[in-house]
Amino acid sequence: MNSRALRIASPSLVALSFFAAACGSEVNLGLGGAGGSGSVVSGTGNAGTAGTAGTAGTAGTAGTSNTTATGTASTGSMGTSSVSTGTGGGGTPDPNVDGPYAFAELDHTLTNPSNQHSIPIHAAYPTSGPSAGPYPVVVFAHGFQLPPTQYTSYVKRLASFGYVALTADFPAGFLSTNNVENAKDLKAALDWVAGDPTLSAKADVNNAGMSGHSLGGKLALLEASTDTRVKAAFTLDPVDSSMNCNPQNCPDVSMLMPNLHIPTGFIGETLDATGSFQACAPAADNYTTFYAGATSPSLQITANGANHMSFLDNVSMCGFVCSFCNMPTAMNADVNAMSKAFMVAFYERHLRNDAAYDTYLTGADAQARYVGNGQAAIVSK
Repeated sequence: MNSRALRIASPSLVALSFFAAACGSEVNLGLGGAGGSGSVVSGTGNAGTAGTAGTAGTAGTAGTSNTTATGTASTGSMGTSSVSTGTGGGGTPDPNVDGPYAFAELDHTLTNPSNQHSIPIHAAYPTSGPSAGPYPVVVFAHGFQLPPTQYTSYVKRLASFGYVALTADFPAGFLSTNNVENAKDLKAALDWVAGDPTLSAKADVNNAGMSGHSLGGKLALLEASTDTRVKAAFTLDPVDSSMNCNPQNCPDVSMLMPNLHIPTGFIGETLDATGSFQACAPAADNYTTFYAGATSPSLQITANGANHMSFLDNVSMCGFVCSFCNMPTAMNADVNAMSKAFMVAFYERHLRNDAAYDTYLTGADAQARYVGNGQAAIVSK
């Protein structure tokens, strides 16, 4: 049984199992504290000049894909084409809006050769823009019982900034939980990019980022701890839940942070650190526990008034699963927009080494946009 099957299961089945697995762990230890104010980088961000209108994206690859260089067998579906006409361009493009690259999208299904998991992929990749590539790659992992379609805006925003970005729909059910195997599914997705006829020439898989929400954030960090191709990781409200799983299959990933020597970023919330039944992101396992053990450089953003599901593209389409979390006071669209902006700025800074993006992470622009109006608290080390 996997997560894709359970997304259409009866509400009673989900309700009986959600408290033990969907977002948090079985431990509640009180409300996590909000982060303090961030360190300040002097100067203000420069607005980019208007970008050139994007050219039409190329159609995605159809049919079966070739075996990847690492032996990943996969079957593909017809890719869809779309175009972004990016804003920005010169100077430092603003991560709060679409970037200067036109991009296309494709869908594919691969089979992980190490465990035979079937993994649907949705990818977006640049077709034109300021540089010809190869481009950094970012793999995004979905939350437990949440569809990858709830994170499409993150993939598109990254592609508009010149990244090959993709969601990987790994199976993660209530039964036979295994975080180690799911992390291997993220590795298989990165392996597939390296061998795909459409993406291999465009993608620099040795300059990769790992991202994810909730359980997906934990898995992204677990894969980053073992895959030397991953050079940075940015996660959305990661939860270090064992989901009643043994330590061999579901290790405590926050304990691995002192040995993960890459830049890390965590955006999260404290509203769901406690709950009437089962906290969606318990204080003992939430984003602050990852940041506490992370090595420098690391960034922690607290989205004030957000709940665990506020990071999705559209909470109104989430349905039954989202009903268990505490009611947020922040607007879903505002939290989602802020999360995308921080993710892009983080990867521009750490996968492209562009220090100009410090202003959007901890500096003047971040302070003015998010800290000064109480939308977020930022700390860094």
